[in-house]
Amino acid sequence: MEYICNIIGNDWVFVARLLLAMLLGGLVGIERQARGRSAGLRTNILVCLGSAAIIVAFQRLSLELNVDVKSAIRMDPARAAAGVITGIGFLGAGTIVKSKDFVRGLTTAASIWVVSAIGVTVGLGEYVISISLTLLVLLALYALHYLQIKADRYFTLHLKWHGDLNLLDEIIEQLSGEQVKIRSRSIMHQPNSGKCQATLGLSLRQKGNDYPLVKSLQKDQRFDEVSWS
Repeated sequence: MEYICNIIGNDWVFVARLLLAMLLGGLVGIERQARGRSAGLRTNILVCLGSAAIIVAFQRLSLELNVDVKSAIRMDPARAAAGVITGIGFLGAGTIVKSKDFVRGLTTAASIWVVSAIGVTVGLGEYVISISLTLLVLLALYALHYLQIKADRYFTLHLKWHGDLNLLDEIIEQLSGEQVKIRSRSIMHQPNSGKCQATLGLSLRQKGNDYPLVKSLQKDQRFDEVSWS
């Protein structure tokens, strides 16, 4: 017991750093879990704790080997930190989901990466930097989440009808009047049956996901099917 107490007494600074890394990583993890993300509380705690542990172990080894400027052994802390930040990339990449129409998980991947940076700064004993970094991350995740920014919205409009392609020209003119940009188009017409089908890649600048134009098209009886994604 006395031996264990001596070890803890000698290394209490490093233990405190690990506890702080666990706390700061947990604060970011709570926000991610509250958003329903798979990389939540436990994942962020483990990432931050692991990053801090690598740096702490590196520093502890340097003290044990008495590595200084005149020593023949060279141990560069920057290399250990760079290895942590680079190595954590595989975990962040696993949270990114990419499909044809959207990319999801970029914020979670970025949060995992920055949590590892928090762990590195805690491991180095830079408490002011690590706490400030955590507060800034929480500000970006919590406060900026509610900031409404007017940005381009992209969606694909699918139209099916019977007749000719003059109806499509009318819709395209209507879209231009609503300041909707057509990014791509795919048109199919069967002259024998009169079936027409058009897929339009559109973009518009507005807040939210409400598209009044699409709703008006759905009420148009000339179309057999109107859908968007």
